[in-house]
Amino acid sequence: MAEGVRLLITGNGGSGKTWLGERLAQRLAVRLLRLDDLYWDGAYGGKERDKRVVFDEVAEHAKEGSWVMEGVYGWLLPAALPRVTEFIFLDLPVEACLDNVRRRGNQGGGNEASFAALLAWVAEYPTRSNANSRQAHQRLWDGFEGTKCVLRNREEAEQYVGRR
Repeated sequence: MAEGVRLLITGNGGSGKTWLGERLAQRLAVRLLRLDDLYWDGAYGGKERDKRVVFDEVAEHAKEGSWVMEGVYGWLLPAALPRVTEFIFLDLPVEACLDNVRRRGNQGGGNEASFAALLAWVAEYPTRSNANSRQAHQRLWDGFEGTKCVLRNREEAEQYVGRR
């Protein structure tokens, strides 16, 4: 087990956050915290949980040992940032993210309409103006004073895992 390792991964939907998180957690023998699992009641895309409760839970999880945490929720990331030892920003082109989402298919029991909405949401990443936007993730990453890296494609992500 890697002692004192607390990696935070963010990026667009389909950027590979879960893919990278799973590999790093396994390689480092630490737990994986998926913000989707904390935010949604039940499966991904189910009922949204109270945001204040989820924020507090993320802050509590961040205090516990070593971990890899991944998620798109820019409003949740500040709950973990004070404990993060490395911040990883998956900054892939939107088309690569859309291709990844199409490849993995519909998740969480959604229908065609919800899958189309997810694709539209992923496509809007560079132009959104909320906490889950590229600009918001960039601001958090820029403001983080610890170790950080940006990965721009799957090959860079694979190389990063290989170095850990």
